[in-house]
Amino acid sequence: MTHYTGAVPATQRPTDWRVQGACAGLDPERWFPKPGNTIAVRAAKSICHGCPSMLQCASHALTRGETDGVWGGLSEGQRTTIRKKYKIHQLENPARLEAAVYEALHFELNPTETLRNLWDENTYSLPDGHLGWRGASTSFSFHGIPITPKQLSFLLDRGHKATGIVRRTPECPVVECIHPRHLLDNRERHQRVEAAKESAARAAAQAQYAAEHLAS
Repeated sequence: MTHYTGAVPATQRPTDWRVQGACAGLDPERWFPKPGNTIAVRAAKSICHGCPSMLQCASHALTRGETDGVWGGLSEGQRTTIRKKYKIHQLENPARLEAAVYEALHFELNPTETLRNLWDENTYSLPDGHLGWRGASTSFSFHGIPITPKQLSFLLDRGHKATGIVRRTPECPVVECIHPRHLLDNRERHQRVEAAKESAARAAAQAQYAAEHLAS
């Protein structure tokens, strides 16, 4: 015999964090971009960073060992870094988890104010429109994250981190210059080379056409 009366329980089950997530109803593939697609990763992260379930999602991925995709605003590399630094039982502590996640996302959540202040305090003008950096132009640590003056200059100017090594353009003769318009990363150098090849190919085609036209 049952004593069930059909009455609704006084307390309801808490809403699952997945239902409250900003990604609910969106294409899940957006959070699993192809490796190297930094634009898609940033787009996914931008949604995560304003999500009320960000920490629960990050906790799920970290404690379950999710290796692929963006979870709780964290990329695959960021989760790997956190798991190397903390043990699983430590990440089960909500306060420790929150601290670990926000430490990993510090630059992304607070990029402009902190980095721009650092830039304003350490750059100075050089002759002919070049810019210098106070102190040695080598890698330094900012909130535990290594960065170079050239990388900082590139990041603030382009709005995204550099791909590979940041170097001066061939046109800039000043060794210590970190002017963002005088810098290129690996991707931009490759784009320059390809553009030069295309320009040379067009010029050669035009010259050949002109020669054939005169010959006829």
